[in-house]
Amino acid sequence: MAFKRKFKQKESVELVSMIDMIFILLVFFLVTSFVIRTPFQERGMYVPTPENSLGRAQIVIQFIDADRFFWLDESASAIVTDIENNFGYLSPSRLRDKMISELLNQNIFSFNQLEEKLTQLRRQADQNPFTKFFVLIRCPNEIPYFYIIQVMARLSDTSYRNIKYGCVGGTLHQIRQCRRIYTVYDTDAQGNRRQNIRIDF
Repeated sequence: MAFKRKFKQKESVELVSMIDMIFILLVFFLVTSFVIRTPFQERGMYVPTPENSLGRAQIVIQFIDADRFFWLDESASAIVTDIENNFGYLSPSRLRDKMISELLNQNIFSFNQLEEKLTQLRRQADQNPFTKFFVLIRCPNEIPYFYIIQVMARLSDTSYRNIKYGCVGGTLHQIRQCRRIYTVYDTDAQGNRRQNIRIDF
């Protein structure tokens, strides 16, 4: 009597599911390792972007390094206007170099001096609740965001939240090599005419 031979089904590993699982684990480890490497002060940080309109930055804070800052506000427009009036005969590039050289001589501050200027700005914002101030923070890539967080924390700590700020990458060298720097007149929401400077990169 002949018996039918029973064939045992060969067991195999499902490669498709295993590849999917390996990919998910790889993504998980990459993400968690990035979070672990990030300094504690930089985790969960929200950096707003500046308004995309010309001439809106009333104050520019340019990080030079962790201890020095270049500060431009409305008072700098007087320096630019004075140079425009007295040295208008120079070529555009030499006129730009003279303006930037004079601005750098008068507006580079240490960290302690920056603290004083931020305190004055916050006091001015608290005394003028209906006036909005806009600050543009420029920072080189090699400076940790921890220093920027300190500046942003000071700017956001106002009674009426009327200081708006944005942060972009940028170096002092880019300001030195800008195409043009000149004075402009803007009108704010209350109809007040304000003199400011504009930098064309």
